[in-house]
Amino acid sequence: MMQAAPRGIVVFDLDGTLLRGDTVCELLARPLGRIRQMRAFEQLKSEAEIAGARQQMLSWYAGHTREALCGHLRTARWAPGAHNAVRDLREAGVLVAIASITWYFAVEWFANQLGIDHCLGTDGKPDGEITHVWGRDKARWMNELVCEYRIPDNRVAAVGDSSGDIEMLEAAHLRYFVGDAPDPEIPALVHIPDANLHLIAKSILDSWADPAAS
Repeated sequence: MMQAAPRGIVVFDLDGTLLRGDTVCELLARPLGRIRQMRAFEQLKSEAEIAGARQQMLSWYAGHTREALCGHLRTARWAPGAHNAVRDLREAGVLVAIASITWYFAVEWFANQLGIDHCLGTDGKPDGEITHVWGRDKARWMNELVCEYRIPDNRVAAVGDSSGDIEMLEAAHLRYFVGDAPDPEIPALVHIPDANLHLIAKSILDSWADPAAS
């Protein structure tokens, strides 16, 4: 039996959006005694510097199983309304995805907690090879999902919190920013600092239920 096409797509960032407080990398670094180094890494700006930091982080994880590392993620602080938001969107027939630049194994772990099948993240191999994900890759990946599932352009929503989400937000029709300082160049951006994601999900579904917004 052929499944119905998704009613739309909502792509969430992870750190700062679905999660609040410590980042994924901080959650992984703290029990390894690397939190000070990790916080210094969080201040890096250039892709070359971040790529080098990721290489060092991967060396920290050597000797630890993915299962053990993911065990450290259980202390993460979910954004208010995160689980209810994803539940309501999925029950409404919306495709929900997570696009992040952090480690894929961690993104996948969080996606599984929410019942989300589609996620993007930086993939680090045991041999030290890294397939990097950057902000621009989030937009490209989201567009690939839109094309794959033949979702109309006006049924694409994205939720982010930082400059790394700008290109993904620009590629969406509905744009929500939950961080402190949105980029003023993004048109029609809905800025709700530290938002309850359940309310954002309701706003998206209400918009798509309005014939004037279609």
